Amino acid sequence: MDWQAIQESFRGTFEGALWGFILLVLVAFGLPIVWHLSAERLQRRRRLLKIRRRLRARGLGQEEWRLLESAIQAVCPEHPSRLFDSLSLFHSWMDGLPDLEQSPDLMATLARIKELAYPDSHHIFVPHSTRDLVAGVSLNLVLHRGGQEIIPCIVTEVSMEGLRLGRRGSGAMSGAPGEQVSLFYPRPEAMYHALVRLQSVAGSELRTSHTLQGNFKVRQLREFWRVDVDMELPFLVFAEPGRIHDPALTVQPDMRQGRLINLSGNGAAIVTTTPPPRGSRIAFTLQLPSRTLHDLHAEILHITPNREISRLHLVFRDLDPGDQELIIHNLFLLYREQVGMDPVFDSGPVIVQNRH
Repeated sequence: MDWQAIQESFRGTFEGALWGFILLVLVAFGLPIVWHLSAERLQRRRRLLKIRRRLRARGLGQEEWRLLESAIQAVCPEHPSRLFDSLSLFHSWMDGLPDLEQSPDLMATLARIKELAYPDSHHIFVPHSTRDLVAGVSLNLVLHRGGQEIIPCIVTEVSMEGLRLGRRGSGAMSGAPGEQVSLFYPRPEAMYHALVRLQSVAGSELRTSHTLQGNFKVRQLREFWRVDVDMELPFLVFAEPGRIHDPALTVQPDMRQGRLINLSGNGAAIVTTTPPPRGSRIAFTLQLPSRTLHDLHAEILHITPNREISRLHLVFRDLDPGDQELIIHNLFLLYREQVGMDPVFDSGPVIVQNRH
């Protein structure tokens, strides 16, 4: 037998076995992956079909469903149900649609989708869009014509076309329809900013578009911005550490003198020559530009001692949400009183300073 022929035969058998082994490995690993991807695609299709059936039962038409599918593909293609768990996601997708204001038919269709797909939507706690605002919240419009003009407002209506606002306060307003203005929505956890267009001005009522720049621009998320102030602040020490929850051990109320040196929506800092112990509870009256708040309670989180004077870092306790919003709103006015100028909005948060 020819030895060369034997070698060629062996080599061919070996190569064939090797390629067969490689193919077997590829099939062994590739088949589960293909199966998994196919199963996921089938599962997504079934979820979409289930959602579509539910919405069709509520009266959703073919055109509305086509738009919803576009929203799902743009926002959460892997998890379609997420879009229907968050109205804010739907609002954010709407903000990205081009020329929405010039398409009344499209706007009417989106309004119908919102009504059918989100019948039980509640208040959105973390706003992402001006469409997330609700009637009754306070905000500020800032005009930039010849200097900054701050216009405190309250939202009276949120529609598909835009916002209807009621002005707080009197006096002439220099803004005109078509002008772009800044909208600032102060909340305890952040300052939300959007650029909107004035649509009409009639007395104390304003109408604006929704945001022109997509989602809210968030400044100092999960932090409270603050303003430096300087005012006398007598405070009452009514509980010390270890005695707060035991009325029998509550200390005798003790009035002390201090000065308020900065203020935020979550707390304050004061200086005093007679600091109570860390963890004490104090009460005081806060004089704001628009109103005086009585019997505010705060806890001393930290004390920075000095030779003659100590700095107390406070956090508000049991603060009414309405009072908190009032404090945040008045930070604009406090800044103007102390500095003698409007806050610079374009270069960062409304202010300025250090944090608790």
